[in-house]
Amino acid sequence: MVKTRAFLSLILFISVSFAQAPALRASVLDELPGIADIMVPEVPAPAAAETFPDYEQDRKPAFMVSGSGGERVLGGVRFERFPDTGLYSWREVSFANEDLKEVYWGYRSGGTGHIFLLFTFNSARSGDRAVPGIVIEGLPWKKKGESFKPFTAGISDHYPLVWNVVEWNSFLETSIGRDDLRIDIYPMKLDRAEKLRMLDEAVKEAVRDLKGEKYHTFTNSCSSNALKVFRNATGHRLVIAKMLPAVVVKHMKLRGFLGEGETFDSSNWKN
Repeated sequence: MVKTRAFLSLILFISVSFAQAPALRASVLDELPGIADIMVPEVPAPAAAETFPDYEQDRKPAFMVSGSGGERVLGGVRFERFPDTGLYSWREVSFANEDLKEVYWGYRSGGTGHIFLLFTFNSARSGDRAVPGIVIEGLPWKKKGESFKPFTAGISDHYPLVWNVVEWNSFLETSIGRDDLRIDIYPMKLDRAEKLRMLDEAVKEAVRDLKGEKYHTFTNSCSSNALKVFRNATGHRLVIAKMLPAVVVKHMKLRGFLGEGETFDSSNWKN
């Protein structure tokens, strides 16, 4: 009986307390979040682990994940850079031949310059992310901390050759945002079939086995490899005395293969 009275007294006290302080009761309940109000903290994407740890981490071989019937998935495509580590995210990109929008001959300033090929798309994807374009480029594969010496090490089989595949925005961010360089791109004056063959040949070069192959400033460089893709795609075998990138661009313009250029630099590009 004593326990029963104590229990009833407790209930009465709680009821009276809530009845006397409805504002307090409401405020306490209001502070309890509903399911829709619970904020789940965003988990940052993990920084990419280093691969090929002896070499600079802004370039590495791409590879074919799948490819048939004009539809391809490329792996080892470079995306955003993590500022705290300097490492990049490497993802897959999927596209079909029918997605190809335009083919550009590209030039990047700095040092002896650099030639690259840019392919833009109407609906290329990386997961749920739209990919406006990819750069495909032949490069010297430098070791960490190593500088590029085009007329000494570059002509003595010092650097392995690597083909890099880079998402267009990542290419701009590194070239302009990180290195403060200038980018010029020129639409190629080719018919649709030739543009598709340019894409085919560039992808073929980017994913082939390069084991043991060495970069050479004049005979196996960014310029000579872009010209090889162009030759295989169009049948035009150009003979250029000096393979320096600026000279190659000038020659391509004089031969009528390049349209009006577009320039990207720190004055008109924002990350």
